[in-house]
Amino acid sequence: MDMQAQRFKLVLEFDGRRYSGWQKQADARTIQGSLLAAAGELYGHGVDVQGNGRTDGGVHALQFVAHLEAATDDAPQEIARRMNALLPHDINILKAQKAGPRFHARHNCIGRSYLYQLAKRRTAFCKGYVWQMDEPLKVSVMQQAAGMLVGMHDFTSFTDRQVIKKKSPLVMINKAQVTETDELVLVRIVGSHFLWKMVRRIVGVLAAMGHEKLSLTDLERFLQEPVNLSLFTAPAQGLFFERAFYNQEELDGFLVSDDIQPCFF
Repeated sequence: MDMQAQRFKLVLEFDGRRYSGWQKQADARTIQGSLLAAAGELYGHGVDVQGNGRTDGGVHALQFVAHLEAATDDAPQEIARRMNALLPHDINILKAQKAGPRFHARHNCIGRSYLYQLAKRRTAFCKGYVWQMDEPLKVSVMQQAAGMLVGMHDFTSFTDRQVIKKKSPLVMINKAQVTETDELVLVRIVGSHFLWKMVRRIVGVLAAMGHEKLSLTDLERFLQEPVNLSLFTAPAQGLFFERAFYNQEELDGFLVSDDIQPCFF
C-alpha cells in the first residue's frame, strides 16, 4: 500500500548570493530547485515544495516559509535534519512542523516583511549583505518619504511593465520604517505582497531622496503616474526577506514593534 503524502511547514534561512532567486529554473541554481533536489533524493520524485513568494536573484532570507509535500512517516525534526544534511551550506531549514493538507505557504500568507541594509561607510567584511553609500544620507527625509508609502497604492512605477500585464499593481503597505545605527541605515517594509523588484526600487528611490536627488513631490508623482524607475533599483545583496505572517494577531504584534536588528554586520 502506497504511503499517503503529507504536508509540512518549513522555515528557512538562506544566503542568496549564489542563487538566481527562489523559483526553480531549468538552467540556473535556485533555492526552490535545491530544496526539491534534496527532498526528491529522500522521498522520491512525487515531492512538491512551494514558497511564500518569490525572491530576486541575490536576495537573502531570515525566516522564509515554504511547504513540503512528501510521502513519509519521518517526524518533522527528522525531515529538517535529513534535508539539511543534503542541502548546500548556504540554505538551512531552521524548523519543520506538520501542517494541514490545505496549508499553502503562499496562498495562506497574509503579510510579508523585508529588511534592507545600507552601509554608511565602505566595509571590507559585509559587502555581500549591504549597499555601500558613498555619501551621507539625510535619514529624516527618508523617514518622511517612507510614511507616504503606507496604505494602498499603485506601484506600477516600482516594477517592470510586463509584471503589470499579469497582476494588479495595487499593494497594501502596512508599515514602511527607516532607522539607523552607527554603521547602517535600515529600511523595513511590511506589506500584503510585493511585485517583482518593488522593494529594491522603493529603497533606491529612498536612497536618492536621502542624497537629495529626488524630492517628496517626486515620490508623490511616482505613486500617481507610471514612471520608469529602473535606474533606481537598489542592488540585491542588501535585501533580506525577513518573515512571513499567517495570522492577523502575529502581524499586528509585529507592526507595533520598532525594533530592527542588523544582519551580519
